[in-house]
Amino acid sequence: MQANTLFRHQVLEAQQQRINGQVLLRPRVSFVVITIALFVWLTAVVSWLVSGNYTYTQSVSGWLEPPAGVTHVYSPQPGTIIDEILVAENTVVEAGTPLIRLRRDTVFSHNLNAGLLQTQEIKHQIERLHSQRTITEQNYQQRLKQLTASLQTLVDDQHQLQKMKTLQSQKLALAARQRDAMQALVSQHHASEYQFSEVQSQWFNEHYQHEQLSRELLKNAAEQQSLRFERSTTRQQQALALLEIDNQLSEQQSRLNQHLSSQDILVVAPAKGRVSQLQVKKGQSTQSAIPLLSLMPEHATVEARLLIPVSAAGFVEPGQTLQVRYDAFPYTQFGTHDAVITTLSSHLLLPQEIAQTPFQAEQPVYLATATLSSNHIQFASNEVALRAGMTFAAEIQIRERNLLQWLFEPLYALHGGVL
Repeated sequence: MQANTLFRHQVLEAQQQRINGQVLLRPRVSFVVITIALFVWLTAVVSWLVSGNYTYTQSVSGWLEPPAGVTHVYSPQPGTIIDEILVAENTVVEAGTPLIRLRRDTVFSHNLNAGLLQTQEIKHQIERLHSQRTITEQNYQQRLKQLTASLQTLVDDQHQLQKMKTLQSQKLALAARQRDAMQALVSQHHASEYQFSEVQSQWFNEHYQHEQLSRELLKNAAEQQSLRFERSTTRQQQALALLEIDNQLSEQQSRLNQHLSSQDILVVAPAKGRVSQLQVKKGQSTQSAIPLLSLMPEHATVEARLLIPVSAAGFVEPGQTLQVRYDAFPYTQFGTHDAVITTLSSHLLLPQEIAQTPFQAEQPVYLATATLSSNHIQFASNEVALRAGMTFAAEIQIRERNLLQWLFEPLYALHGGVL
């Protein structure tokens, strides 16, 4: 039997499996320590994963703005030229205060400004009408002075004639008494007929002079009446002539005003506020998308305006806190600052609907408002006031998740699980 086997029986027995070995190996102390340490570490990791939470945050951008908002003033007609700036930066203006004067320019082929030429022509016509009015008024005034002087001369002549007539009446009365006395003497044959005829002739002469003075007085009165009528007519003609010239002046002035209103545009303040962001210069061309200036409420505090992406809007609600990092104050030196969301818009804003903001949104957003914990930044021993228009970044805590769920999120997502 032994001769028929190829191997010795000791070799065959060594190849067989045994439950109980003949040698017992004892583990080393270092292996035990390592095993215990690994077990403790694994237990700690599992406990941390089970009890720990992971907070999802969303970075959003925003800017500071007064609660009443900032009024941006735009050109009513893009492409106009800034002709005159009537206010200065940081000036407080009332509603209706002129801010900027704009003008429209139309240029002929030979580089002549059509609006300017027409304006100058209308102004020349107005100047000529003013000269015509002055000359016309002077001519009529001179004529009235002549008539008044002639009338005064007639009045003086009338007084003189009245005195002469009074004297002549006395002489006539004296001649009449002499004639009556001479006639009585002739009837008594104390005087001759020749003497009576001389006295009678004297009476006729005095009577003629008296009648002549009466005619002179009547003629003087008629001339005075004629001059008074002519003076009144001259005054009416003067009034009509000046009125006609004034009407022409009014028409030309209206034409000039209409032309200037079509050429010049006066931009006024729509509300009371402090002028800011006045960066335009005289001679610049206005654009529809760029404001001329902005009006900010005087002595107004600021609040934060944020653009919340749609992906995070479902986890944002009023009363939620923010950590704000102002771009003007590096957070590595000034840290972060607290803010509390007060309102969240109920309607979605598309990127093309977001205007007059320092940011350009690439996706639909919601507009949120937050109240700042302080309107100042502490710098050394001074307080620096926060200004409207300053930009910032903020971190919003949108949700918390268990670390174990966060670790196995790919598996949950793969199997359609709800985390």
